[in-house]
Amino acid sequence: MERKIGGLALVVVSLSMLAPRCVGQNSTAEVVKQQGSYTLSLELEFSKRNRNNLQRAMSILLALGPNGHATGFLVGDGLVMTAYHVVSGELSDPKKIALGFSPKDQLQVKVFVNGCQATVIRVDKEADLALLEICGSRKQVKAPAFQASPTKDERLLLIARPHGDK
Repeated sequence: MERKIGGLALVVVSLSMLAPRCVGQNSTAEVVKQQGSYTLSLELEFSKRNRNNLQRAMSILLALGPNGHATGFLVGDGLVMTAYHVVSGELSDPKKIALGFSPKDQLQVKVFVNGCQATVIRVDKEADLALLEICGSRKQVKAPAFQASPTKDERLLLIARPHGDK
């Protein structure tokens, strides 16, 4: 009899742990998770442009992987929008030095999503935007619907330019 009561108590406790805490309300974590479904982490691999054969061989042997990260937004099936400055390779001298490059080095950037290299298909330098095509396993979510004019009290997703027009 004690085994049956103990087993029943275990089932009740297990089921209560699976029950949602607030029925009918989204928790903060769920809202953040829903908003985050449109964002992707971009891995950036900066390298010196116009490398000689020895430098190319060393980079293959060392294969250090990404040395920078950025965020992209899923805007269509296999399409990701990010900032142009992310893919341009145009870094300030202190950032170049921090990555182990000389201030006079011209850099190129390879962008990876989940280990698969993305392709830059369009850029708008003035608006600081770049459109990437991603490969491999894509996020299985519908791209956000865009409209020209938002309604009152509608939530907006903003892409900031932290340094203005610089």
